[in-house]
Amino acid sequence: MILTSKQNLKIKNLKKLQTKKFRNLEQKFLISGEHLINEALKHNLVLEIFETSDSKIYANATKVSYEIIKYLSQTTSPQKVLALCDKTKLKRTKVNKIIALNNLQDPGNVGTIMRLALAFGFDTVIIENLDPYNDKVLRASQGAIFNLNIIETKDLASLLFEYKTNNFKIYASMLDLEASKLNDIEFASDKLIILLGNEGGGISEPIKSLADQSLYIPIAFESLNVAVAAGIILDKIYNKRN
Repeated sequence: MILTSKQNLKIKNLKKLQTKKFRNLEQKFLISGEHLINEALKHNLVLEIFETSDSKIYANATKVSYEIIKYLSQTTSPQKVLALCDKTKLKRTKVNKIIALNNLQDPGNVGTIMRLALAFGFDTVIIENLDPYNDKVLRASQGAIFNLNIIETKDLASLLFEYKTNNFKIYASMLDLEASKLNDIEFASDKLIILLGNEGGGISEPIKSLADQSLYIPIAFESLNVAVAAGIILDKIYNKRN
């Protein structure tokens, strides 16, 4: 049987997962595309796969029309496969090296930073006031989200203070010439937090005061995309150790 109706109860419930409220309520989220689905399968997150009748990638997939795929997807020309995933099956590992994001607004930046975190050996990303399971973050992360501890918070200051009491060192990236140059920083080998601020406003004042050390990237052009800045900082930490 091929599901073709938007009024089908299963399809209606899947559509609701486009909202953060329903994702949190159901503890489920949708992903699209073969690459993301294969990454989710490696971590046993997939509850059900949906693909078009002419797509024969997954043996036990529920067949749906391409119109349904487009209805459930948030891209204009989606691939022919979607999967329903279970948030409760996401595994947590020991928290040791953290990237903390202070009110970042661009889902693409958040997903890219997840990929960088994984590539450079960080295990945790803290995200303030942005849903990491929205479609744009998931696609930008390219599956990195499934390999990291993802911590959501509405109060980053309190959470960072808690980590400080557990001997974590916080390094804040700022556009401040009184901060130390990136090359001059001696980063802790573990229990460290790289703090990155909002794309427009930077790190908020209450959170700045929690930093053990502030750093800036000395470049000719003052403004860097936050994901680019993250890549430069993480690369510097990685190369100093290797």
